[in-house]
Amino acid sequence: MESINFEIFIVLLMSSVIGEGRATPYRAPAPYNVYNHQFCMDTLTGQQLYVGQAITRQDHCVRVQCLETLQLWEDSCQVPNLTKGDCKRIASKDENSEYPRCCPLYECKTYESHSGGNLEQTSTYNHYGTLISEHLSELIVIDHRGRRLDEIPSAPARKYQV
Repeated sequence: MESINFEIFIVLLMSSVIGEGRATPYRAPAPYNVYNHQFCMDTLTGQQLYVGQAITRQDHCVRVQCLETLQLWEDSCQVPNLTKGDCKRIASKDENSEYPRCCPLYECKTYESHSGGNLEQTSTYNHYGTLISEHLSELIVIDHRGRRLDEIPSAPARKYQV
């Protein structure tokens, strides 16, 4: 009887050790800081950018972003393909602001003459070629229908002799 109790005791002891081993496997302690700080270096400014971070280079109005591949992506102001009118580049009012507000604007003027006068249209575009504002001016010419100057009615005038 004593040997049976001893065998039962050993079986129970073994099953508890085996059961505990399966329930709670050993795990190595987790490292204190698991996030790996990766960054890109902007060689023109010397600034470090973390992955996903973006800055604007103020002197050139260029947006620089650090990609997951640890490469820099640059966005710069484009020159739009404007074919309508006489276009010129005008400086942005916000040159020291973030990209793309620091990009220059483009002002295009068109002129049209007709029998009633002259029409001047001024269109302002951003660096993508999107119309920002439009201004229309018209100079109206009053036609005197070919009359001579002395036939044009005017206020009466008096002449004085001294």
